[in-house]
Amino acid sequence: MSEAGVLAPSKLGLRIDGVALVATLATLICAAPALAVFGLALTRADAGAAFGGDLLRDGAIGTAALMLAGGGGAIVFGAAAAWLVSLCRFPGRQVFEWLLVVPLAAPSYILAYAYASLTWAGGVSPIPVEGFWGAAFVYAIGLYPYVYLAARAAFASQSSCALEAARTLGAKPATVLWRVALPLARPGIAAGGALAMMEIAADYGAAHHFGLTTLSTAIFRAWYAHGAPSVALQISAVLLLGALVFLVLERWARGRASYAGASSRWRPLPRYGLGPLGSTLAIVFCGALIGFGALAPLAWLTRLALLHANVEDVAGPFLNSILLSGGGALATLVLASAIAVAARRASGIGKVSLYAAAMGYAAPGAVIAMGALALFGVAREAGWIGGLGAGLAMFALIWSYAARFASAGVQPIDAGLARLSKGLDASARTLGAGPWRRFAQIDLPIAAPSLAAAALILFVEILKELPATLILRPFDFDTLAVKAYAYASDERLLEAATPALLIFLAGLAPILLLSRGIGRSRPGQRPALEHAAQR
Repeated sequence: MSEAGVLAPSKLGLRIDGVALVATLATLICAAPALAVFGLALTRADAGAAFGGDLLRDGAIGTAALMLAGGGGAIVFGAAAAWLVSLCRFPGRQVFEWLLVVPLAAPSYILAYAYASLTWAGGVSPIPVEGFWGAAFVYAIGLYPYVYLAARAAFASQSSCALEAARTLGAKPATVLWRVALPLARPGIAAGGALAMMEIAADYGAAHHFGLTTLSTAIFRAWYAHGAPSVALQISAVLLLGALVFLVLERWARGRASYAGASSRWRPLPRYGLGPLGSTLAIVFCGALIGFGALAPLAWLTRLALLHANVEDVAGPFLNSILLSGGGALATLVLASAIAVAARRASGIGKVSLYAAAMGYAAPGAVIAMGALALFGVAREAGWIGGLGAGLAMFALIWSYAARFASAGVQPIDAGLARLSKGLDASARTLGAGPWRRFAQIDLPIAAPSLAAAALILFVEILKELPATLILRPFDFDTLAVKAYAYASDERLLEAATPALLIFLAGLAPILLLSRGIGRSRPGQRPALEHAAQR
């Protein structure tokens, strides 16, 4: 081997890091659509015209009102449910503990379709669910699990000493809640509320079905009805900026959520035994959340699907959904794995890729799709590509899924890789194993269960995704979400029941796995290894 071949890289101090290169590519994949929205919204603004016009103003007002009403309801429902199952004793508490997560199985637009048909003329409910308050009800009852999960984790991490001290001083349960438990859990509740409000801002299907003007519906209206893509990009930029603000607030609240811990954290939390009236009210409240959020719409959609089942009508969209969700989940899983590994081994660019993935996940699907579409438009103007045919449209759709949901795949993979001993990785590196060999022979086998969980979550998330699929799908390529949306838009709610039910049932799988894990983890229990070490 020549001296130059050996010394040149070391003399220059250069070393090609494959993990860092992959992390850089992953960062570009996740961030490019969002950056394109910001850049093109500013450079292609119409001279002399108001930024976004009346659509932006009306959409911003509508979105803010829904976030306050629907998000406020979700915060109240979720925090109250978390307090009941965490710090109170009543019959059925352990069952409600994991059943309260089930409403996350259905996206908001599916709940909107179910309640619209449940309360229409001839339906079983005399109270119509429609308009602004109908949408606020759907958001509150469908998104409260975000707050419930965050608040329950915050309650579980509190020091039992503070709660016991309050009880010793004679404080009643309501006083302990308002003066001790709730202030300590405020960061976790704020984090869950921010997530719920981000979902409300990103939603398109439910707002469109109830005839409301939000930022998401304004994007479609500007693009399709007004034929003004520049206005659609400007509205997308505002929506993305708002989502990023809520993302920063959520991360800030999550970072403050750990201050409540203490040395006695793993002692069982003191629970207040509720009397007959209190237990009855707690059971009714928790049962109502589960019933309105999952059982009632699921039962009604099942009934409608049995009354008007048309297998041939949903066979094609079902197959398209399976193929698209499978391909999108695979591409996103590869991207998420690269980001998770890079975040552990390439400190600088790995952290940047994590933030880029979080930015993509915070961005609504319509915004990511607009960014991808804008980039393809720039490439077409430059003469690099022709028209956006079926092949390029599918590529753009898969790209949007990967950019949108990479963060959802990173979280379980990162949790699986956290079990990797630093000594094991260092030993493999000492024995000459490169980063890719360590990834294939050490990281992947250890993180295999987490990879399977991430793949399932990504598959269902893509299956439920609506706005990006509406914008980028090839002509005459319908998925279950698109089919349900098309039928509901035509007020053909009977026909919309079958595809909506299939999406609902598909979403139950990861939610039940999550609920099972919550049911097995009891707050206040000391981990077995830690308990053995103390002995």
